[in-house]
Amino acid sequence: MPDILSIILLALVALLVIGPRRLPESIEALWLALTDFQRMQRGEPPLGSLHNARRVWISQKSNIYAGIQILYQVTVHLEELRRRILYVLGAFAVGFAVAFLFAQPLLGFIIRPVRVIQPAVQTSIPVNYYVLTQDVAVQTTLVTATGPVSATVTIPNGTVLPISLTNTTPVVLKPTELFSTYVQVALIAGFAAALPMILLQLIWFLRGPKFYYAALSNKEWQTVRNTLSEQELAEAEMQRAAVYEGLTERETRPMFFLLPFALLLFIAGVLFTYFLLLPSALDFLFNLGGDLVQPLPSLEDYVDFSLTLIFWVGLTFELPLVMFFLARFNVVSARQFAKQWRYAVVIIAVVAAVITPTVDVFNMTLVALPMLGLYVLGIVFAWLARPGAKPASPQIPAKV
Repeated sequence: MPDILSIILLALVALLVIGPRRLPESIEALWLALTDFQRMQRGEPPLGSLHNARRVWISQKSNIYAGIQILYQVTVHLEELRRRILYVLGAFAVGFAVAFLFAQPLLGFIIRPVRVIQPAVQTSIPVNYYVLTQDVAVQTTLVTATGPVSATVTIPNGTVLPISLTNTTPVVLKPTELFSTYVQVALIAGFAAALPMILLQLIWFLRGPKFYYAALSNKEWQTVRNTLSEQELAEAEMQRAAVYEGLTERETRPMFFLLPFALLLFIAGVLFTYFLLLPSALDFLFNLGGDLVQPLPSLEDYVDFSLTLIFWVGLTFELPLVMFFLARFNVVSARQFAKQWRYAVVIIAVVAAVITPTVDVFNMTLVALPMLGLYVLGIVFAWLARPGAKPASPQIPAKV
């Protein structure tokens, strides 16, 4: 999996830096250089130019060369993809910069669920010793023979104080751990801030870089084509053939209306995890040791654990929208979702067991019950989708 992700990341970087129009020829030039190097090692003459290399690749029926030809054919779509990615990166950069400025208070919110857990170790046992570097005046009440008296007690410089913890808090173990945690929090918060722009650009890309005639639905095209001259009809057919069949305007219109619901559902999942699931899971995990150990989690490990849990539970709260679009595109109907509720219960139980970081039934049930409610809500969404029959593909008459 990491190798696949590395290849995808390298391809995206090449697309953004080199550009869609120069990308296929650049790949050919790189492949030619590698081929000539291998041929020289075998004592064979180099191919020398792309013209000779293409002839050899065609004669060998190379799959790599066939893939490069596909890149030449989809240049328009790659340009559209590059433009959408640049918009997304711009929104993410702004969100990251703003989130990094507020990284410390954001980290405070993330740490809050673990700080409310009381340590299982007796508070009379000192956890660490600290030396005062200056005199400290403390207002206190002294009990005397005549009764309590308010007084000011001065603790002199150099006094060694045994300090005990009154709550659980993460600790920093490496010099760079706090800074890297700030960066990680800013990255996650920046992604969340850029999520509306990401979804919006995804919707626009799914519609495709369409020309006027290519953007028409099948029904609209059948009406418009009868009004075109022979030359205009030929040009319009070329436009429709040159652009891939993306989603139509009728298919993408509900996405714009449901975009706020996607954000609200994700926020609901985040709040559910932050206030209910995460404290319950931490309390269960940290109390497993009883009085034997004092839980002092590493800051980096705790942030990874909490953000991962928050993200995946927030993602599962998008289940109603997934069911809506499956019904919208005639993949699964609302009636089928309702009939297969038994299988849904089993799948939800498995997903809850995977997501829940603990093995106790209480926390698994705490995750499974909202998912069951979301499945019922998804059935309602799927019923509201109720797509009509797919329009038939346009029949283009053969030219005489």
